[in-house]
Amino acid sequence: MDQSQLKHLPSVGNLLEDIRIAELASSGTWLKSLVQSVVDVMRNDLITGNISGEINKAVLTERSVESVLQEYKKLTGSSMRKVINATGVVVHTNLGRSVYPERAIDWMQIAASGNVDLEMDLVQGLRGHRGRGVERKAALLAGSEDALVVNNNAAALWLSIRACAGDGGKVILSRGEIVAIGGSFRLHEILSETGCQLVEIGTTNRTSIDDYRKALTPGAIVLKVHRSNFSLSGFTEEVSLSELSGLCRENGNTLIYDAGSGLLHPVEDFGLPAHAVLHEDMATGADVVTCSGDKLFGGGQAGVVFGRAELIKSMRNHPLRRALRVDKTTLAALDGTLTHYLSGDHLENVPTLQLLSRDEKSMRDSAEKLNAELTMPTGWNSEIVTGKASVGGGSFSESELDTVMLQFTGPHNELEECHLRMRRGNPALLARISKKGLAIDFRSIPQQDIILLQDLISQAFKGSTK
Repeated sequence: MDQSQLKHLPSVGNLLEDIRIAELASSGTWLKSLVQSVVDVMRNDLITGNISGEINKAVLTERSVESVLQEYKKLTGSSMRKVINATGVVVHTNLGRSVYPERAIDWMQIAASGNVDLEMDLVQGLRGHRGRGVERKAALLAGSEDALVVNNNAAALWLSIRACAGDGGKVILSRGEIVAIGGSFRLHEILSETGCQLVEIGTTNRTSIDDYRKALTPGAIVLKVHRSNFSLSGFTEEVSLSELSGLCRENGNTLIYDAGSGLLHPVEDFGLPAHAVLHEDMATGADVVTCSGDKLFGGGQAGVVFGRAELIKSMRNHPLRRALRVDKTTLAALDGTLTHYLSGDHLENVPTLQLLSRDEKSMRDSAEKLNAELTMPTGWNSEIVTGKASVGGGSFSESELDTVMLQFTGPHNELEECHLRMRRGNPALLARISKKGLAIDFRSIPQQDIILLQDLISQAFKGSTK
């Protein structure tokens, strides 16, 4: 690079004086940092030769101003963009997991738009307990004496163990249940942060009731973890929750069960393997059960602890419970979701359950309607195909759901480009792509999003038209 070209680079001060930038904000502190970052990028592009065409002060100034305006537009818009999930993964962690029910959204808006009795007993005129009404609904649905809401299931499990075992207490766990969860978090690492002593028993593939019995000591906690994101097969042995419950009652030990996703409705009718619902877990005899609120529960991100009243009370009064509590909008979303279960209309109104229970005919009807509305670019074809979708969210890792897809085939080098244009749309459209083609999977698309597909796909195809 000719070092003399750097002399054409506009200064931060000159750019801030440009009327198009000066009128963006009354306070120049953060704006100055933004302009500086643009100038730094421009300087690096000059040094590396990434700027083509004529290079002079006027050209670089104009490019810099345009870059500042683009960055300003990004910063002053929403940091998140709506995405239509056509991947076939119903509970997609990278896309925010479960879609909220309409009632949850409405109640969140009420909570967000004004004051609510979050921690106020309006009858007594005194400070009340945060989330008490929501936790009562959760406890009733799970058949537990009490419940507690925290910010996610990892927090729920951490607090349960720390409050029940105390600092330095023993936690007995099968080696076959020392799992890794999303984002590279490992269960034994979370347990180490409780200050408790992890006692590993059995082997990866086989753990017997005698392994637990030999490890039991007074005051020790027995932890059982549902292996929701993987399974063991072959020469295996596992102790059931009911067996552990009997052993713990016999010896006076506390049993904590991490249920993972947590179910309030049976899933066998959806074509998935039988899985205990939360009130069955509680009835089996677990002292504490924890689960996520944003997976098969069908609500927002939260961790819910169910259990005996005195144990939940100790968690509620724990000093670190405040660090794990949720805000009023999260409670409102969970409240709206739980109320659908209480009313018995959850299958019709909780989107996650709607998607899991969607039948082939409704998906095929949607695919056929969309296919009839689209005009294929030259060299492209479409067909309706069947396939397999997944639950997602670390649930039912080895089970799949039947699905219907509208699959597009075209010039091989254009498939990914077309998908890129879909992802850059507004809203973005995230599809399935493979050697077979680019597919829109109707299993994971909420009904209200289906009407948006024609325009988004047509826009994406425009770049492929010959």
